[in-house]
Amino acid sequence: MIKNKGELLKGEFKRERGIALQIIEAGLRAVDVRGAVKKAKLPGLGKFKNIYVIGFGKASAAMAEALEKRLGGKISKGAVVSVRKAGTKRIKGFKGSHPIPSVSNVKAAREILRIAENAGHNDLVIALVSGGGSSLLTLPADGITLREIQKITSLLVKSKAGISEINAVRKHLSRVKGGRLAEKVFPAKLYALIVSDVIGDSLSVIASGATVGDKSTLQQAVRVLKSHKLWSKTPKSIQRHLLLRGNETPKRVRNCENKIILNNETALKAMRKKAKQLRFRATIHSRELEGEAEHVGRFLVRKAVNLREKFKKPIALIAGGETTVTITGKGKGGRNQEIVLGALNDLGKAGKAVFISVGSDGIDGNSRAAGAIADSKTVAIARKKRLNPKKFLKRNDSNSFFRKVKGEIVTGYTETNVMDLQLVMCA
Repeated sequence: MIKNKGELLKGEFKRERGIALQIIEAGLRAVDVRGAVKKAKLPGLGKFKNIYVIGFGKASAAMAEALEKRLGGKISKGAVVSVRKAGTKRIKGFKGSHPIPSVSNVKAAREILRIAENAGHNDLVIALVSGGGSSLLTLPADGITLREIQKITSLLVKSKAGISEINAVRKHLSRVKGGRLAEKVFPAKLYALIVSDVIGDSLSVIASGATVGDKSTLQQAVRVLKSHKLWSKTPKSIQRHLLLRGNETPKRVRNCENKIILNNETALKAMRKKAKQLRFRATIHSRELEGEAEHVGRFLVRKAVNLREKFKKPIALIAGGETTVTITGKGKGGRNQEIVLGALNDLGKAGKAVFISVGSDGIDGNSRAAGAIADSKTVAIARKKRLNPKKFLKRNDSNSFFRKVKGEIVTGYTETNVMDLQLVMCA
């Protein structure tokens, strides 16, 4: 899965790097959406007159291809929108934009809504849901334009608002998010297969909870915009919409079942199993890793070193979640490369150690990389090349650093998304 593995397996710690990459790849393989859809339990199909398929998210194209291969002619009709067009025959594929929605996203959402509204009480609607669906499934509420949605989305993404806060706003500006899609499917049976990309696997947060009742409120959406000093920049039509009580999202939906088929824990357990097979004392530190990437990286390295000293055995410290990066520069990179870059000095003092962090979707920030790998000699290599890690951190230019020291991990788009994966290996 790692396309530039040969380039990464060089230097004094070639063997240790190879082992660490095996463990990370085990995690990535475990969250293959095609395999998960193939194995997923479905309702008894014989009792339904029609089976419709709808989907939205970064993984929905691959999910749709796997489901069509599984069900074939049993599918009456369908539509999915993803970052690429699905190669399906019975399910219409749309390519949308992410994270800022475009006209193509709206066109796809209209078709998905049309299918949902036309489903009858003897029909089954299978929804394929994954991260990125909040943007890809975009259909503005009445009185709000796409351009206004683009503006508020851009403001929120660039702010320090968390994903739950961002989605609280987006759900209240949509005709399909926050349970409204499920509402339109009724009285048909709605069965959603979900790939989770959020901490805690909250169904109301994944893809803005289109298939579940919404816990957030109009008041909360307004508070988010005001607390992040965005209210004065918010288009007037959106302000008016959020202040009207009648625009609240549905809090309960009927005849709907949601099943999470993959999440971050799936990957972490596979990594732990592989590490144990390779004779490491393997520990999952956290499935909900949060915080400033630079600081979290240092903590993980120190934690792994302490465990090695305590147990006198090779340690594989495994973690997953979604850290954050405070943007102070205009460089290339993302939180996965920054978490490793921030830990270089501690890694240099850790003896025989390797640190990897990757985004499970294969995309880290605005770079081509999925993440980065470094070992205890990387900081010395940087010095020889006259590279100052602190300066690269200040510019948020982690990708440029790791390209220069041959440490960027390239997978290409993996067609899945279960947040990030971290591994600190102390031999």
